[in-house]
Amino acid sequence: MDFARDFTGKVALVVGGGRGIGAAVVEGFARRGARVVVADTDTLPSAFNHYRSARVTGFSEAGELAARLTGEGLEVRAVQADASDEEQVRRLYADLAERSGRLDAVVNAFGVTHVSPVETMELTEFRQVVSGNLDGVFLSARSALPLLRASGGGAIVNFSSVSGRSGFAKVAHYCAAKFGVVGFTAALAQEVARDGIRVNAVCPGIVRSNMWRYLLSEFTRPGESEDECWDRMRSMIPQREFQTPEDIAELVVFLASATKITGQAISVDGGMTAP
Repeated sequence: MDFARDFTGKVALVVGGGRGIGAAVVEGFARRGARVVVADTDTLPSAFNHYRSARVTGFSEAGELAARLTGEGLEVRAVQADASDEEQVRRLYADLAERSGRLDAVVNAFGVTHVSPVETMELTEFRQVVSGNLDGVFLSARSALPLLRASGGGAIVNFSSVSGRSGFAKVAHYCAAKFGVVGFTAALAQEVARDGIRVNAVCPGIVRSNMWRYLLSEFTRPGESEDECWDRMRSMIPQREFQTPEDIAELVVFLASATKITGQAISVDGGMTAP
């Protein structure tokens, strides 16, 4: 059996998989035979995020995704969990251990951003963006390790960003968090390498997602149309093509099966952050 192409009998957890790239990851695992648990939330701690609201629809959309894929004969179920809430993460993994009995791959696909210059940024805003991107990676990985080890090893794939490779103005808190994800990933990979657990990070480029549409609204120049702003963003990419959720999911699924790759942060950005 080629594990790279067939996840039959394997269990994958995608935290933050209700929409966008995370949903593409869920579908990528499910269509390769995995039993997939998708965790997401409908409530965030504050409105300092790209949804501009503490009320979101992550879990609702995760339920719709699970229902659609289950209707196609795939094994997907949705669970309510905010990745930055320690007790909710604990319950998520306790439920997973009880109902699935094993764990082979964990994808921490969540993230929030918010635009603000450092000089006018509130401490609560800084903390919310850093916590929303970094705390959950720690909490999820910490809870995943015993289950992965008991299952004979596996993979953790964390989501960083092009903002985890390069700094960008007015999102210093987001960059700090995503650089932190890269560092955390490299350190944890060293800790668990002998346990057969691989830990890697993916760094998505510009995907026409809810997050990038929010950024577009914040960075459109006076007199510039939406299409002109998208064209300007496209000009930042050497390949001159935006990435898709499926592009990112393809790398995630590969890393979940690549037994000799660990401690890496790999960009899917069309050359945007090439050295």
